[in-house]
Amino acid sequence: MKIIFTLLLLLPLLIYAQTITLNYEKSNAYPWYINDGKGLDIILLEMVDDVLPEVSFEYKQTPWKRCLHNIQWNVSEGCFSASFKEKRKVFGFYPGGDMPDESERIHATSYSLYILKGANIDVTGKLSISGLNGSIAAQTGYSIVDDLISTGYKVDSGASSTERNFEKLLKGRAVAVAALTLNGNNILAKNRKYSDKIYEIKKPLIIKSYYVLLSKKFVRDNRALAEKIWATIGEVRESLQFKAATQDFLVK
Repeated sequence: MKIIFTLLLLLPLLIYAQTITLNYEKSNAYPWYINDGKGLDIILLEMVDDVLPEVSFEYKQTPWKRCLHNIQWNVSEGCFSASFKEKRKVFGFYPGGDMPDESERIHATSYSLYILKGANIDVTGKLSISGLNGSIAAQTGYSIVDDLISTGYKVDSGASSTERNFEKLLKGRAVAVAALTLNGNNILAKNRKYSDKIYEIKKPLIIKSYYVLLSKKFVRDNRALAEKIWATIGEVRESLQFKAATQDFLVK
């Protein structure tokens, strides 16, 4: 009887952990995620997992378009990291409803323009480029592609990585590359083949917030939990523990 009574006391503490599969892109997007399964987004989500005993995150890397289709087809419960695009709302839900709540973003970062050294091209404002005479290479499936096209620029979005776009720039198949700033700069820092000839324009093209998209089915079946996950992402992102982990990761 004593054992049974003890177990009854412990039952409220035994919270069922729901497995939530999160897809992310099979690509190096330093420092947010890289192919060895590390990165700041992963660190943040692991901290969220620790804070919420009712969830257990599992991570799977796939091509970006499949990340989106997997939540649309309920193959997985979520994907990251997605900037806001109106047409992405067909795949899943952003935190906050029709327009995403930036306080619940997973991170914010910028896109920069990369050109050959000596080229007379400059960024003059948000998505405003002077001296451009040719196409901009940008990674397939990324929101910057639509941003640039809607602004009137010619965009080559055939490549699936920034490295391939840098190759296009070196070979004269594009006159500039639009890429996530930290990722582009990391590639330049590690490869003199690119850094000897390619230059980053310091003024960003645009700054964007990125989110965890959750499937419509998951949110409809678990709305309170979904809102708790998004809110906790925002809280952990601003915590001293995550900021310390960020510094530790970036200085390695």
